[in-house]
Amino acid sequence: MNRLITIVGPTAVGKTELTLRLAHEFQSPIISGDAYQVYKQLNIGTAKPTAEELASAQHYLIDILEPDDSYSVSVFQEQAKQLISECNDRSEIPILSGGTGLYVQSLLENYGFNDTKPNPELREQLDELYDTEGIEGLRTYAEHLAKQDEITLVLQDKHRLYRAIELMSAGDYDALRHQTKDGLSFEGPVIGLIRNRDELYERINLRVDLMFEDGLVAEVEQILANGVSPNCQAFKGIGYKEVVQHLYGDISLDECRELIQKNTRHFAKRQITWYKRMPYIQWIHIERGMTGNDVYTSARQLCQFSN
Repeated sequence: MNRLITIVGPTAVGKTELTLRLAHEFQSPIISGDAYQVYKQLNIGTAKPTAEELASAQHYLIDILEPDDSYSVSVFQEQAKQLISECNDRSEIPILSGGTGLYVQSLLENYGFNDTKPNPELREQLDELYDTEGIEGLRTYAEHLAKQDEITLVLQDKHRLYRAIELMSAGDYDALRHQTKDGLSFEGPVIGLIRNRDELYERINLRVDLMFEDGLVAEVEQILANGVSPNCQAFKGIGYKEVVQHLYGDISLDECRELIQKNTRHFAKRQITWYKRMPYIQWIHIERGMTGNDVYTSARQLCQFSN
């Protein structure tokens, strides 16, 4: 099983600083799990690592597409899996630094995107089974299906058992092979960073202010001047769609700034909700007064691997 360190958390929580510290410690390459940092020219609004930070460690899946190119979670998953395999072949432990929950989860749990869709009728039956026999009933049924294809099923979580039964009932066993007891497809910690909500929102508001100081509006103007359509996929990201609204005269500059701050706060809340559905995340709660060294020390202790 390939090794991988994963760092997740809401926007502006401090993932980049920790990721770089760990990358220097382990001499690890970094794989971005962000849906918008893949685009060239989109630097300020995506909070892309600086040129200095990019030069300090090998980064992958950053600046690989033009702004009007399309990208998807399935493409990300395929690219990231290949990169992780290549890194492990070189005896490197890559670090996945993620902000897009679906991208990260699809990779860690090896989502299958080709065939099996949710089965509402089967899930109703599983609801009845769970109501009458609980988690043990689900596990027994899942293990019965697993034996038919000689795989060992180690999932413990209700929702993952539902999905596993759904996949096996459709004959799709491949996605369930080579998983850890948490349903993961890689060996290594999944570290989550979280802060008090008020402090996180303060950091978000400050980050947006700094984006405007660094020239976010000018960045969007230049991209549009380069012939990129305002309706392209890249401009659907927070920070870009609002600036486009401002440049087209729909909102004032102050309204644009406030809207980006509000939308980013809402996005952070959705990120936290998403990650809470991933029970294998080991959380580090960053309290006021904790330093980067404190966070690093806590994370370093979680980075243990078997021989």
